Amino acid sequence: MKKWKLLVSLVTVAAVAAAMLVLISGKKNGTAAAGESYSFATVARGTVESVVTSSGTLSVVSSVTVLAQMSGRLESVDVDYNDEVSAGQVLATINTDLLRLKAKAAQASVDKARANYDLQALALQNARSLYDKQLLSEYDLKTSQSALDVRKAELASAQASFEEIETEINQYAIITSPIDGIVLERNIDAGQSVVGGSSSTSSSLFTIAEDLAKMQIEAGVDELDIGSIKVGQAVRFTVEADTERTYDGAVEQIRLVPETTNNVVYYSVIVLADNSSGKLLPGMTANVEFIKEQKSNVLVAPTAAFRFTPTTLTAAEIKRAVFVASLGVMPEEQKATVLARFDEAQKALAASGADAAKSTGGLSSLMGGGLPGGPGGAPGGPGVPGAMGGSGRTAGSGQSAAGTTGAGAGAAGAAGAGAAAKIAASKTLWYLDESGQLAVTLVQAGASDDAMTELINADSLEGTKVIVKLQVQ
Repeated sequence: MKKWKLLVSLVTVAAVAAAMLVLISGKKNGTAAAGESYSFATVARGTVESVVTSSGTLSVVSSVTVLAQMSGRLESVDVDYNDEVSAGQVLATINTDLLRLKAKAAQASVDKARANYDLQALALQNARSLYDKQLLSEYDLKTSQSALDVRKAELASAQASFEEIETEINQYAIITSPIDGIVLERNIDAGQSVVGGSSSTSSSLFTIAEDLAKMQIEAGVDELDIGSIKVGQAVRFTVEADTERTYDGAVEQIRLVPETTNNVVYYSVIVLADNSSGKLLPGMTANVEFIKEQKSNVLVAPTAAFRFTPTTLTAAEIKRAVFVASLGVMPEEQKATVLARFDEAQKALAASGADAAKSTGGLSSLMGGGLPGGPGGAPGGPGVPGAMGGSGRTAGSGQSAAGTTGAGAGAAGAAGAGAAAKIAASKTLWYLDESGQLAVTLVQAGASDDAMTELINADSLEGTKVIVKLQVQ
């Protein structure tokens, strides 16, 4: 019985040990741990855009504010919001009862002035007759002529006052539309009193938009991006009222007057957009994308894939995997030499207290300039650094063995420095190889947006499933 219990205990311990071994092996080989899985995306051909984002407010391209040109009480308002009007159409009428009384008084003043003028004209005619008979002095004749001129001016003034009142009755009291358009604002009601006069004191009666089939957006672009904006540039935007629909537009104008907000300099960019559907309304907030660059039928990968970092590998293992990927295709012997230098460089960085996983500059220096331990030599050359701390002597033409060692070390150093430079200029994409283990490749990234990034000179990766993120189940 004790032997049986002992056997069961040994089996249990072995099973637990095997499970731990599998887990540790999975961590070591880079596979996802239990309860975790990778999310993949396929490298494929598509379209990628580089954009500048901004926001702005929709407004009409052209509008007119109708002001009161005379004071009075509104007798009628003949249009309402959103009404379509034509040029010359009556919008409202101001009561003219008081004006008509003033017109009668002005007409009486005209009649009186004309009578005085006629009387003075008759007096001047008699004065000339007497002057011809030498019964009147020249001074009296000129006095009579001057009096007639005064009567003539009084008549003209009375006529002007009368015509002014008539104009107010026949024109100013009848408020008409100056353009064809749509009534956006109506600021008055029948019976309300309005004030006429200058534009600063006149009552605003209506605002009429000339054409709602075209709308404009005034978007602010900061000084860092304004150099990428040009007149005629394609624009795409959405509005909060309908985020699922995308509208197209084009840059109409770049205003040169800067505006500073929170120490950031902005420039106003006017975007013209079609609104034949009538869905765009004045005052809507638009989220704008200025398209800087657009590439079609290029290899793309999710931008998120470039941010993925394996959690099942140590920082040093990740560094080594990336370095191996940077070597590309080279003879195995040379690759072994370069990797040996890499491992020694990692140890040297660790010994010096530097972060071997992040010190790309220090690693590049060590890979290209030799490790501590002494410089090597190339045939006939003055001190090309050796791979693993060579003899330190300058080999002549007769010292072939030492020279060969120095030459190989120099090639390895050059390859290592080139790899470090490639790493600095590239981005990483992780995937699972044929055996299901984590692998990495280096790519050159091109145009990018928030979703996708272009892969340059990476045709061999088309169809590859790259890891986007690690999912916890």
